[in-house]
Amino acid sequence: MKKLSVFIVLTLCAYHTQAQQISPGALYAASGSGSAGGVSVNWVLGSLNTFSDLSVLPVKLISFEGKVNAAGYAELRWKTAEETNNVGFEVQKSLDGKNWELLGWVDGAVNSRTEKTYQYVDQDFKTTSYYRLRQVDADDSYTYSRIVRVIPEKESLDRFYVYPNPSRENKVRVQMPERTKTLLLFDQLGRKLGQFAAPGTDHTITLPHTGSFLLQIDTPVGSKTTKLIFH
Repeated sequence: MKKLSVFIVLTLCAYHTQAQQISPGALYAASGSGSAGGVSVNWVLGSLNTFSDLSVLPVKLISFEGKVNAAGYAELRWKTAEETNNVGFEVQKSLDGKNWELLGWVDGAVNSRTEKTYQYVDQDFKTTSYYRLRQVDADDSYTYSRIVRVIPEKESLDRFYVYPNPSRENKVRVQMPERTKTLLLFDQLGRKLGQFAAPGTDHTITLPHTGSFLLQIDTPVGSKTTKLIFH
């Protein structure tokens, strides 16, 4: 009977060491990504590429957003709910989302338990740009925020339109955003009828016959398709 009791105790101890206790408010190692604008993000801070101490969160980031302001500059705003030993934020910029350069620095609150709002304005904003924050802790450890993209009005896909549409003539004008790479014409079955490289921002195309067509532009920002009707 004594041997059986010892066996049961050892078995329970072994099971206990393998179980993971999940406590409310605790943070566990995980990975993931998101790109939807305006989504709140919590930073997990510590040494880069490690989870050395997940119980300490130097910065809790509520939001990080970018937009074009009234002056035509890229305006970055971010909010924190809490900060612990936060020295500040490097603001980094990229034109391709891969190669980054230091744009500026914003001091942090160091230690705070109240919501803080930060702002940085990029006055050298001439084309679609990507931005991220590099948060630096007091012990020189750091982490990166998510990436936000800011598109100037002149490169917005909203600048793509065709007129007249519907048209009673076989020639139509196409307005496009700057840096448009290609303009493509398809019939209603999806067959390509024409392709124009580097068409500029104002282009005239000739339609081969009456019917419905699709016009598509490809730009560094993305692609967009619109329907065109020729009576």
